Amino acid sequence: MPEAPPYVDPGFTEAGAYRLYYALTLARDLPSVIAGSYGIEPRRNLAVLALTLAPSDEREPAPVEAAEIEAVAVALTGERVALALTRHDESGRPTWLATVQVAHRVPLTIEIRARATPAGPEMRARLTREFRLD
Repeated sequence: MPEAPPYVDPGFTEAGAYRLYYALTLARDLPSVIAGSYGIEPRRNLAVLALTLAPSDEREPAPVEAAEIEAVAVALTGERVALALTRHDESGRPTWLATVQVAHRVPLTIEIRARATPAGPEMRARLTREFRLD
């Protein structure tokens, strides 16, 4: 029997005229000039969560106004910790960054909730990653 293909997270979710991009990357994998520009000191057990709200259709951009966004780290024990997101406006799109501690080969789940506008549809994403810190 052939092996099942691995699940590949698309890295985004969308609702209405908006798309929420998300990524969780080890801080040590970021180029030092990029990490430094955001005040992130690369460490072995530190990951960076990046969230970006953008219009789904680049030809007809919908404005991202008064956006609401939150992210929560969920440990294997069920403990939930709200992540401190910092907003950066670049290229006309708001991006939020947060750092989170990770452990070697211990899965970490991030739950994300966002709205691009106060009356806009809610977008939700759930991302689970496991890092090898060797």
